[in-house]
Amino acid sequence: MPLKLSALCLFLATTALAAAPRSTPGVVVKEATGEAAIVGGNVDKAFNEAKAAALREAVEQVAGVMVSADTLTANSQLISDRVFTNSAGYVRRYDVLGREVLADVAKVTVRAEVGTEQLDKDLQAVQALIRRLGSPKLVILTQEQTVDPKGLVTNGGLFATVLTDAFKQDQWTIIDPHFAAGKVKLQPGVALSATEAKEIGDLSRADYILYGTVVFRQQPPTGNGIIPEVDDKGRQLVFSVSGEYDLAVFATDNGSQLAKVAGKFASGPDDLGGPSKAVISYDRTAYEIARRRGQRIITEVRAPVIEYVRASQQDGNRVSVTVLGLKDYAAVQAFRKVLAESLTGLRGEPGKATFGKDATRFDLTFLGGTDELAGQLGGKTFQKRKVLVTGVTANTVELTVAP
Repeated sequence: MPLKLSALCLFLATTALAAAPRSTPGVVVKEATGEAAIVGGNVDKAFNEAKAAALREAVEQVAGVMVSADTLTANSQLISDRVFTNSAGYVRRYDVLGREVLADVAKVTVRAEVGTEQLDKDLQAVQALIRRLGSPKLVILTQEQTVDPKGLVTNGGLFATVLTDAFKQDQWTIIDPHFAAGKVKLQPGVALSATEAKEIGDLSRADYILYGTVVFRQQPPTGNGIIPEVDDKGRQLVFSVSGEYDLAVFATDNGSQLAKVAGKFASGPDDLGGPSKAVISYDRTAYEIARRRGQRIITEVRAPVIEYVRASQQDGNRVSVTVLGLKDYAAVQAFRKVLAESLTGLRGEPGKATFGKDATRFDLTFLGGTDELAGQLGGKTFQKRKVLVTGVTANTVELTVAP
């Protein structure tokens, strides 16, 4: 009897181990559920999308263990763009545990084996980008016009205001554009010369510029739509708005244009989410359009900025070093020689100096961040005078040579 009982216990234990999810080195097993709407009666497509969502959820669960919750929350979009879009690439194998349809929604549950080695490498790469990216300083300079149904044109700032709120939520530091009042003459269109972009960077201390034009066109009501736009007493019921935006992203360290962000909008489902959002006023319709478009614009701006930061990590970060207190051109040349000979991580020679009455500017390519560069330069002695660090941004360092 004891022998039979021992055999039974051994059988049950073996069965339990076989049924339990098994983890091997470099693999984490997770169960997850995904959902997808059934559109046009296409159930198979919905199940495939739900399965993909479940696998993504499994990868996100594993990443949530490997990365702090604060990092995931604060940089969710960046991690999503760089890691989670490739969820299928981290899944070694999976089993579908269940499929069901609930109220036109397909639901799939999976057990997935997620490979952690490559995921860990990719997460570390993203975290390095996050540290390097920091909270980038952005100034939004838009020229906005609203054209009413009678053709009257007024200037405004709605799009910039909505974009400011959206970028702040995405962990960007927004520079007040009023710095430009009376100092920078903005030209119509989206073209900025490298000199103008650098000048804006010097004045604003911004790392990047979002610059361009926005036009809102208020559409008069018509009688051709499915929804009545005027009631039987002649009162307007629908306030449709169309228009376009033409923006460009610039880096202030070298004045280069990183990307162009342009598009057209109208009072349709893509821009409003539904006709009910256009029944209050023209201003409210324009606000809803700007709010929804803002999320797309953030994605279109973030991608080239991240690529710019990534490339600077590999090829060197372009940094502008401004030096105050160099009395003459001979001192400028001597300081340039100090930079060339004493900096660790300098790529090539410092660029030709821009020498002015109050300040001298050197453009460098540096393998590292501006904090590291400032650390190397601060406290040095130049011609028996101490060098002080008096300003640092993501791509600029300001030095003052003490009297």
